[in-house]
Amino acid sequence: MSTHHVAFAAAIPDRILAQAEAEDARRARSFLLSQGWYERRRIDWTCSLAPAPESGQSLNRHEAVLALDCADSASPTKGTLAVSVTVNVRQGEDPLEKARRVLDLPRRGRTQRRVRDPQSLWDRGSFSAVRGNSVIGPMPPQWPEGRMLTGYSSHLGSYGQGGVGLSGWQCNRGSWIILPLTGSDGWIWLTREEIEPAQDFRSVKAVIDQRIVGVHPDQLADFPPWEHRFAGHAQVRDMPDFADEKATIERFEATEAGFVLEAANGLTRWRFAMGDDLPRPIWAGSREPRMLAEGESVAAAFLLAHDCYLEV
Repeated sequence: MSTHHVAFAAAIPDRILAQAEAEDARRARSFLLSQGWYERRRIDWTCSLAPAPESGQSLNRHEAVLALDCADSASPTKGTLAVSVTVNVRQGEDPLEKARRVLDLPRRGRTQRRVRDPQSLWDRGSFSAVRGNSVIGPMPPQWPEGRMLTGYSSHLGSYGQGGVGLSGWQCNRGSWIILPLTGSDGWIWLTREEIEPAQDFRSVKAVIDQRIVGVHPDQLADFPPWEHRFAGHAQVRDMPDFADEKATIERFEATEAGFVLEAANGLTRWRFAMGDDLPRPIWAGSREPRMLAEGESVAAAFLLAHDCYLEV
């Protein structure tokens, strides 16, 4: 295990500076910071990496700081942004890629696909066939955005009794978005971001908790989970009740390889994500890598359903 301090720096983009022109000095700094954080995926950062002393840094909980350097005026014409975060990595893990993952910056994603065995009775693909009157049909690409996230489960299927472990997100206390991915908790990461602005509006701190949704007991050390309910093992039940969070879905993107669903309420944001750029636990039984099969598409698999009681 090694610890690294990763720093990213960039000039404030002109588009953000232009939007801050109408603000007073204090509000301009606040605006530049907030836009710098929420638009960080669109900013062209340069990065630096340095070893850091070991300090018991958590594998999944991080504190990132975004600092602003600009003239103290109502209409700053230039300035810089700097983001820093400290990460712990295991042997062979790239600290820069982990920092990008923690901060949700663009990453290198290598397409990983397996060849299905048509002769095998066990290789039925990664997705389950969902049937029954609950199913409405394929989900339109932008349907979730603007709706309130009021529920999540990673153990749907077989009428909601657990079974095959599909994931579902309830919107507006009504219909459900369904990803019929078998054993979905080991594919999906969930990140919670809590933003804390400094009183002088020259920096913000983001407390970031990023974990796999669920994992088999033999991989707990490598993948701290949000949920863990295996008999005979210490339970982890940190998944929030999204009915109480009152977060609105602000971002939904899906590709063949994965998806991002992000919901926010004020300074707290929740981000579900799956993709080839995110590490995954291996299958506990076969010890094989967890990969989609050739020709499978996450984007094409999403369904809408009236409720979460699914016949599989």
